[in-house]
Amino acid sequence: MVEPKLRFSEFKNSWNNYKIEDMFDRVGIPVDLDDTQTYREIGIRSHGKGIFHKEETTATEIGNKRVFWVEPDCFVVNIVFAWERAVAKTTEKENSMIASHRFPMYKPKKNIVDLDYITEYFITKRGQNVLILASPGGAGRNKTLGQKEFAKSVVKLPSLPEQQKIAEFLSTIDTVIEKQKETVSAWEERKKGVMQKLFNQEVRFKADDGSDFPEWEEKKLGECGRFYTGVGFSEKYQGHKGLDVDVYKVSDMNIVGNEKYMTLSNNTVDDSIVRQMKTKVITSKCLVFAKVGAAIYGERKRITTKPFLIDNNMMAFEPYSCLNIEYLHSWSCSVKFSQYAQVGALPSYNSSDIGIIKIHIPCLTEQQKIADCLSSLDEVIEKQKATLAAWEELKKGLLQQMFV
Repeated sequence: MVEPKLRFSEFKNSWNNYKIEDMFDRVGIPVDLDDTQTYREIGIRSHGKGIFHKEETTATEIGNKRVFWVEPDCFVVNIVFAWERAVAKTTEKENSMIASHRFPMYKPKKNIVDLDYITEYFITKRGQNVLILASPGGAGRNKTLGQKEFAKSVVKLPSLPEQQKIAEFLSTIDTVIEKQKETVSAWEERKKGVMQKLFNQEVRFKADDGSDFPEWEEKKLGECGRFYTGVGFSEKYQGHKGLDVDVYKVSDMNIVGNEKYMTLSNNTVDDSIVRQMKTKVITSKCLVFAKVGAAIYGERKRITTKPFLIDNNMMAFEPYSCLNIEYLHSWSCSVKFSQYAQVGALPSYNSSDIGIIKIHIPCLTEQQKIADCLSSLDEVIEKQKATLAAWEELKKGLLQQMFV
C-alpha cells in the first residue's frame, strides 16, 4: 500500500485510484452577451496563486470569444498554463462573473472528492506532474492542457473524511500565512507613512540635548555628489564567481523585497580582468541605479559595500560629505524616479535627468537619526518576512508529505 509520509493516525484505509472524469462533472453555461451590459472576467495566476478579477469589459470588447458563467465551488484551470499550476477554486466572490473557454470548470462529485483537497493536490509537485502529462507540446502557449487527456488522468485519493481533514488542516496553515502577509503589508505601509512625514518635515527629530536641529537645505542631487557611468561587458568577462570586485548588471536589479544591498550571482572580476577591460574600479560607497527601464527599475537601488564595476545600463552615485548614504538611500526609496524618465519603447534616464531632482538635506546628525529610524523599521519588516517565509516553507513541506 502506498501511503503519504505524514498522515492523521485515525485513518488506516488504502488510497484508491480515480480518473478525473469520475471525480468531476464538467460545467459551463454559455453567456448570451448583451451589448447593454458590462462583464467581468476571471483569470488564474500560475504557481497556485489563485484567481484574480479583470477590469469590467463589454460585449464588443469580448467579441467572438466563447465565454461562460462562473459557477461557485468548482475546480477551475487555465489550460494555457496548467503545467505551471494555474489552478484554483471558484467561490461566491466570482458569482456573476465570466470565464473564457480557456478556463474549464469542474464540479466535484459528492462522496468522492473534496474541492479544497483536490485544489491543494494540484498545487503539489505530484499534481503538477498530472497536469504536465496532460499538456503535450513545447513551452509556453504551445503547452496547452488537453482536456480529454486530463479527463483520463488518474489521481490517488484517500477517503472523503480523510480528504476533508487534510484540507481543514492545510486551511488552518493558509489562514496563518494570510494573516502574516497582512502583518508584513501593515508594517510596510507604516514605513511609507513614516517616510512621508519625515521627508516632508511634518515630524522632526531633536538633538540629544533637546534643541532643534537647523533648517534643511534644498539642493539639486547633482550638486551633492558625482555620478559614475558603466562599461560594456563582453561574454569573456562574465560568469566569474567569488572574485574581489563586484559587477552590477541591470539584471541584478530584479530583486523583490526591501533589502538594502544588491544580491549578486556569478558577476565578479579581479584586477587582471579590470586591466583587460581598460577601466577603473569604483571603490567609494555608492548608490547604484538601473537607468534602463526606469518604470520597472526606478526604485531598485542598492548601496555598494565593496569595490565594484557597473554595466552600461546602470549608473552609480557617490554622495559628497554633506550626505549620509543611508539617508540618501532612504530618500531615494521615497522618490518616483520613473517620472523623470525619458519616454520611449524602454523608458530610461541618465545622470542629467535625475541630477536636477531637488533633495532637502538636514544636518548630518539629523540625517543619521532618520536613517536609523527607517533602518529599525526595515529590521522589523525583515523579521516579519522571515516569519512569513518560514510558514510558507512549512506549507510546502506539508504538501510534499501529505499527498501521494
